[in-house]
Amino acid sequence: MPLPKTVVIVGGSLAGLLHGLYLKRHGSHVIILEQDPGAVRSSHQAGIAFGPAVEELLRKYDATGIQSCSPSVSTRIAFRKRQNFKELSVVRNLTSWGLLYRILRANFDGLASEAVPNPPPPREGDGRAEYRPGQRVTRIEYDKGTAAVVVGFVGQDGTEGSLTADLVIGADGLHSTVRSLVGVPEVKEYSGYVAWRGTVAEKDLAPDVAEYFSSRTCVNVLKNFYIVCYAVPPESGSFAPGSRQINWVWYYNLPEGGPALADVLTDVEGRAHTNTVPAGRVRPDVWRTHLAAALPAMAAPFAALLSATRVADKATGDGPFVTKVSDALSETAVFCDGRVVLVGDALAAFRPHLAVATEQAARHCLGLAKVWESGSEEEVAAALQRWATETVAHGKRTWLASRLLGAFGQGRWSEFWRTLWVYVTFLVKLKLGRGPKGY
Repeated sequence: MPLPKTVVIVGGSLAGLLHGLYLKRHGSHVIILEQDPGAVRSSHQAGIAFGPAVEELLRKYDATGIQSCSPSVSTRIAFRKRQNFKELSVVRNLTSWGLLYRILRANFDGLASEAVPNPPPPREGDGRAEYRPGQRVTRIEYDKGTAAVVVGFVGQDGTEGSLTADLVIGADGLHSTVRSLVGVPEVKEYSGYVAWRGTVAEKDLAPDVAEYFSSRTCVNVLKNFYIVCYAVPPESGSFAPGSRQINWVWYYNLPEGGPALADVLTDVEGRAHTNTVPAGRVRPDVWRTHLAAALPAMAAPFAALLSATRVADKATGDGPFVTKVSDALSETAVFCDGRVVLVGDALAAFRPHLAVATEQAARHCLGLAKVWESGSEEEVAAALQRWATETVAHGKRTWLASRLLGAFGQGRWSEFWRTLWVYVTFLVKLKLGRGPKGY
């Protein structure tokens, strides 16, 4: 299949937008269906990291001229209360989810925001692009005779609709509807721990604390949990010192089915959440109890940072939020004779310790670009087969590696050794050519 003329992308987060932008720039007509009803997705003030694949896509297709990230100069390790235990020469591009989302939306469908008040006009040769929020996909049907895919969906008001496309891309994340509709066998599992997350304005910290976290990734390793922190721009896109946010993530063991997990996932109004309690809805008493129990063990800068996190405020959306850390893995990436593909977290959702989710999505996009640019229909089919095989193998390898790092950081030693054995066995199978086929 050459570059598709009409494409429906299910999922309007970063993975969907990266693929949508590439296809638009190459003349495809792209519609993104996003289940979230808001015109702009909420970022929860989350920070992210990315690498060369995202850099390449932005360099080629971003026309905003907006700075997208800042590099960390190193990774600083604090062990227990020793705040300067080790410095590693590990550099990452750091940014906020909200800023990257706004840059991609400005390029894709012309969204204006504080970060990009004047979105760039379309380039010559661009296809049409449309972002439709509040659309929940309900069916996918493939007509082998016409080689077309029909996507059925329902809006917030209950109105049903459908679209016919040459290609459907499932970019709808961990809980992918597309993955379910095409009947992909999957492994999907709660890790046994949650991620508390929050941000503190750099200007609200003491100068020595702000300096400790400035321009580097900082990790505090403690007994059975750890914390990761780094500076990110606000959604407005400012990278000036003093205007940034210090983003932190705290991984905390909470077993499935226990009362403690149920308590954490119950919000200020008494509503029980399945996966995430958003910022502004976490119960202050729960947050204070968890924080007070852990503060004495933390290195001083980390204790100061988490203590400075504002208590939940529903009106402003301030405060920490909490998410069950789960992962998912499909061993098939391509369906319906290549007319439906899974990308990003819809294909392989990792535990977040390696911080490679956005980079994986960009890697998928660049790989598909090579497929579409392969030449004849037969060459494209062969290239798609190779892409699917390599992508699924890479996904499973990274999925296992993220589990390894998570088990190590959380002090879950029996899980660590079991996963290490599975990881090594999988690498041996890959070497012998016995890995997943992906198609």
